[in-house]
Amino acid sequence: MGSGQARLDEIACIEFHGKVPSKIAAYATATQLFAHDLARELDAAANAAENAMRQLKGHPLLMGVDVRARAWRVARELNEARELVLGISAEAVKFNVQFRQEFLEALEALAKRERRDTKPKDYKGKVDL
Repeated sequence: MGSGQARLDEIACIEFHGKVPSKIAAYATATQLFAHDLARELDAAANAAENAMRQLKGHPLLMGVDVRARAWRVARELNEARELVLGISAEAVKFNVQFRQEFLEALEALAKRERRDTKPKDYKGKVDL
């Protein structure tokens, strides 16, 4: 899935029903991949926009204007957006790690129960570990 819309659709299709740990891991991974794609696009756009604006040097309406500095300031906004998107990627990873930390005891108990092949209690909730 290369397009951003396809990645967004993939993220939207992940519902937190059934086995929650695998759904959270899938959601975090999909969000991280989407954020990396968007960060690459913003980086390319910042470079392309800055180069396009720099070509305005010598334009008669911009006489006396430091085109290079203004182009850098405008492109800086896209660079800051890229940094924010990379932060989203990092927070998606933290989301998965935090879930595992908070529910580690239950996940370990589940693993032990599966190794012993004991019968689970009658849990009737909508989600499961």
